[in-house]
Amino acid sequence: MKPAFVGARADRGHSYVSTSYNGLMFAVKPMWERDFYTVTPLGEVDETEYYGPYNGLLLELFPGPEHFMIVPRYKRPTHPQSIDFTTFFIVQSHNHPVFFIEIKPSGHLRKISYRSAADQQMRERFDAFAEEVNIAKLYGVSALGTQLCVYSYDSASGTLIPGAIERDTTHVNDRAPAAWWDVDIMTPEGEQRLRELVTHVKDMCVTVSVSV
Repeated sequence: MKPAFVGARADRGHSYVSTSYNGLMFAVKPMWERDFYTVTPLGEVDETEYYGPYNGLLLELFPGPEHFMIVPRYKRPTHPQSIDFTTFFIVQSHNHPVFFIEIKPSGHLRKISYRSAADQQMRERFDAFAEEVNIAKLYGVSALGTQLCVYSYDSASGTLIPGAIERDTTHVNDRAPAAWWDVDIMTPEGEQRLRELVTHVKDMCVTVSVSV
């Protein structure tokens, strides 16, 4: 007998789907995590498979009642012949960016050129946001599928971590190592790491609100 979906509940800030089996109730997986299991094999090459799941995750992490707004942005391709429209999600608090995530297909993790392009785009985002940041540190996440690389920008010093790796003029060098994408949100450790970042963001937002 297959478990049947019967509803949802909230527990300690998490939303869970509930199932019944032989009359017993079970809380299975968080609702946001369930959404990631709907991603088809196209997610290897098509980042749009991840837009819905990540949007749902951000809405749980940064709920509207806490005065956060999730804003999708679209950037046209640099070259007219390209069809690579870049989509990223910005989390805003009082019209200032406090967190953002850029999403690419999971298959991009395996190629130097794709990782380098993702890294370059992240650095361009920080360039664009630098003068709008009103918290001590802006976190940005590059998501290749469910693997995350976390960037942090210190608004006081202007320091961006991880630092850029320059192109070697005579050799092909890996300017965005796969090891940078070391947070897998589908693991308990990865989820905890992401929630720690979110907690830090919220603490910084409270500090700014109090000081205004």
